Amino acid sequence: MATSVPILPSADLERTRAFYCFLGFTVVDAADDYLRLRYDDAEAHFYPAPDIDPETNAGGWYLRVEEPEELREKWLHDGLECLDVPVPAVYGPTLFAVVDPDGAMVRVGRTGSM
Repeated sequence: MATSVPILPSADLERTRAFYCFLGFTVVDAADDYLRLRYDDAEAHFYPAPDIDPETNAGGWYLRVEEPEELREKWLHDGLECLDVPVPAVYGPTLFAVVDPDGAMVRVGRTGSM
């Protein structure tokens, strides 16, 4: 079994922590120079990048969850913008995406896709 963890830039680790905790992530570890977050079995890590430009940040990751439709409804209800993201079927269905404050796109799809 293998796992993979995205390591993404953050202009402000505290702002990143607040955003992802609003989404339901929990803090695994937080320091001045690194942030580790968890959502169920998925982790995302962040490092300080004070000069990151959200308009040009090409970072992103794919979050697989059991019930992406329910998660989308919850996040929409909480006031988060959920984007439709069409991708080629060979990569599995991406049901929606959210963009974090630093411009990283979190694509959300169903567990077991691909």
